[in-house]
Amino acid sequence: MKKLIAFDSLLFLFLLFVLGCTTESEDNITSGPVVKKTLVNYTHETFRTSFPDTSSLHNISKTYSNNYSEDKRNQLLDYMRREVSKFGEDPNVFENVLSRTGCKLTGEYVLPTYAERAKYENQEAWIFQITVGLGEPVFGRCKCYALSLPNLDTLAYIGTR
Repeated sequence: MKKLIAFDSLLFLFLLFVLGCTTESEDNITSGPVVKKTLVNYTHETFRTSFPDTSSLHNISKTYSNNYSEDKRNQLLDYMRREVSKFGEDPNVFENVLSRTGCKLTGEYVLPTYAERAKYENQEAWIFQITVGLGEPVFGRCKCYALSLPNLDTLAYIGTR
């Protein structure tokens, strides 16, 4: 009897594990952008050495190259909006970040890869990174911004060709 209960318990745990593990989240996205709030105070030098954030750039570029759609981009943006709201940040300011960085352009191959609420040279800022398509849905180029709050003036910019 004890062996049967132990087997049933193991079977239940195995099924729970297998059925609970999927490669896609509830948003139907396989790889999401980094979204975080930190106490980091970037300087000109640390911004240049920290960005582009190659890990998030590689993950998003690899996942969505030749698998791009504006619907997928909108799912990534919705994911970011939900994460940002968890930090208690102003959703209108974040919407302006998305517009300012070109993330909401239609007809363009643009995907968000990284958003960090931090500081840049002692100013409150959004650090934001996107990957840009190379004329077709193959990603690789990126643009990285440090945008001041609340006006979203560009404090720093890095772009790759």
